[in-house]
Amino acid sequence: AEEGYAALRVATVAQKAGVSLGGMLHHFPTKEAMVLAVIERLSARVARLAEQDAMKESKRGDILKLIAESATRFYAAPEFLVYLDIFLSLRRKSVMAETLVEAMTSQRVSTEKLWASRLTSRGLDPDRALQIVRCIWGLARGLAISSEQQSKAMYRKTMDYTVALLRSEEHTSELQ
Repeated sequence: AEEGYAALRVATVAQKAGVSLGGMLHHFPTKEAMVLAVIERLSARVARLAEQDAMKESKRGDILKLIAESATRFYAAPEFLVYLDIFLSLRRKSVMAETLVEAMTSQRVSTEKLWASRLTSRGLDPDRALQIVRCIWGLARGLAISSEQQSKAMYRKTMDYTVALLRSEEHTSELQ
């Protein structure tokens, strides 16, 4: 991924991984199959990390801040840049693009449901809980794309401000 999806070659990956090209092609007959396996692995990792973060929720009181930290951690990770590069390279209609979008959507929806269920367990309306999760994760994604974390202090300030606004709204103040 150092040079982007378009420049990615299975032979180069095999060489860097220290495996034979034949062995690599046995497991991943095409570049698309290899990339899909990477995306599936990244999606599973994201789900695991979100689950680990959600487990901390019972020990910490400020769930909105924890959701923001979880989103920030994901979008600040190098894996997100891999997602982004592949997604932007495959935007045109293709079976691979559709498969990638399905995998990414599935991961996003499961993460949203996980966090929304934590909010509803604290008495928040399910639709409102989902809106809050999408707001926080969407902001984290947008900040990661637009600023590439050039100013971590400004990123943190923007996220803290948004969490404070969400908390100050009716029916969410009890989520501290």
